[in-house]
Amino acid sequence: MPWIVSESRRAFWGHACLALMCGAAVAGCRRGPTLVPAEGRVVLDGQPLATGAIMVQPEAGPAAQARIQPDGSFRLGTFDPEDGAIPGTAAVRIICRQEVTKPGEERAFGRSLIPEKYARFESSGLSVEIKAGMAPLLIELSQ
Repeated sequence: MPWIVSESRRAFWGHACLALMCGAAVAGCRRGPTLVPAEGRVVLDGQPLATGAIMVQPEAGPAAQARIQPDGSFRLGTFDPEDGAIPGTAAVRIICRQEVTKPGEERAFGRSLIPEKYARFESSGLSVEIKAGMAPLLIELSQ
């Protein structure tokens, strides 16, 4: 008896194949740049910067960022927390502001606790080289 395929079954398999191809194409598009682990410490006049945020902007691609921990340490993340940074030379900016949140209110920040020049890539004067297998970064700030 010959194999008989109905039109509805043929349409089902045609749509199923199309869905699989679209899924594969979308999955391929989700591939981003290669990231490498990147961590370090920020110090101000030799002392750990106890709060704030760091952002590292590569020459091409999205920036990596991290919150600075009380011991001055950080781990950079680009798409997810701590997933790493794009390899290459990158400009750095650091923001560290006094928290002035009052009980029961939204989180608010006041004056900068470090020189304002560090808050902008153009004026910070800071850059790093991100590469696989690198030692932890040391970002040194001064008043």
